[in-house]
Amino acid sequence: MEEKSTKTPGLKAEVQMTELQKMKLIFDVVKWLIGSVALVIVTMVIDYGFRDRAAGLNEVKQYDHYVTNLIVLNNEIGPRRLLAQYFSLVTPSEKLRKCWENYYWVVNLEYQATVKKDSLLNARMKKFVTMKAMSPEEQVEAADLAKQKEYTEHELHADLKLPQFK
Repeated sequence: MEEKSTKTPGLKAEVQMTELQKMKLIFDVVKWLIGSVALVIVTMVIDYGFRDRAAGLNEVKQYDHYVTNLIVLNNEIGPRRLLAQYFSLVTPSEKLRKCWENYYWVVNLEYQATVKKDSLLNARMKKFVTMKAMSPEEQVEAADLAKQKEYTEHELHADLKLPQFK
């Protein structure tokens, strides 16, 4: 009988040991899953950042030729505004699109100021159109207004010339 009583606690100890081993095994599997999932997620986030940056650099390379010749070296406000508006709408990268939108609003303010100046010149020139005879001073003023009007018209409605590819 003593053997039976000693075997029973031994079986319970083995059962408890296997229960602890099972719990340890389950805990190890859960740790491994959490570690693996976290590692994959972190890797995906970093990869996304690198891909987004690479796409942005590629976009900048594509725009470089047009941007240099059409926006930076272009003095006319009309074509610059149109190009800024175009790029602010079609740029695929969110970061670059936001920059183009900001630039568009800056150029649009300049454009609106030039339109206002053009309207004021039109109003002042109407006075001279209705005159039948002008004094020499009025002729000089009318010629000066005509030059200013020609300049603002050129600023607003200049032709957009695309650069030649090398």
